[in-house]
Amino acid sequence: MENKINVLKRLDVSIAALLLAAAFINVLLQVLTRITPGNAIPWTVEMGEILLAAIIWMGLGLGVLNNTHVRFDLILTKLPRRQKKILYIIGNIVFAVFLLILAYYTIDLLRFYIRVDNRTPSLRWNRAIIRVPVLIGCVLGAFRMLLQAWFFAKDKLPLPSEEEISKISAAAKAGTDAGGL
Repeated sequence: MENKINVLKRLDVSIAALLLAAAFINVLLQVLTRITPGNAIPWTVEMGEILLAAIIWMGLGLGVLNNTHVRFDLILTKLPRRQKKILYIIGNIVFAVFLLILAYYTIDLLRFYIRVDNRTPSLRWNRAIIRVPVLIGCVLGAFRMLLQAWFFAKDKLPLPSEEEISKISAAAKAGTDAGGL
């Protein structure tokens, strides 16, 4: 099972790397074409919006696979193993249900965009294309949350230890102290 998780991780990391490279090229193109007045390429702003949404929603699935998504681990680490396991499983299921509800409403939004043929100003793409990464991220995130809950239940995936959570917290704090998010 661990091998299947690693395949998902590699796939997500590869897609994220491609999206980041595309976003970098897009921003570079924006900057270079705006140096001289009148030469700006208007579609780069819309492409940036599409790429940013894709990066964020692909990152959701990667966060689940790396066990770095939002959770109150500080509280959970102090509990006995059995209670911790039950709360991790319940938490994953609740978050998966939330993502599936969000996916349902995203489908409604996509249908609306398609029905009214709402298009972007520069690329003239239907706005549904820009919102598809939300749907993909919700479905993949929910699938991975449920898969992780199943692995926790079957003891095929270890629960995060206090040391792992401390490392993640320290890395997050270092990023915040360095001016990051």
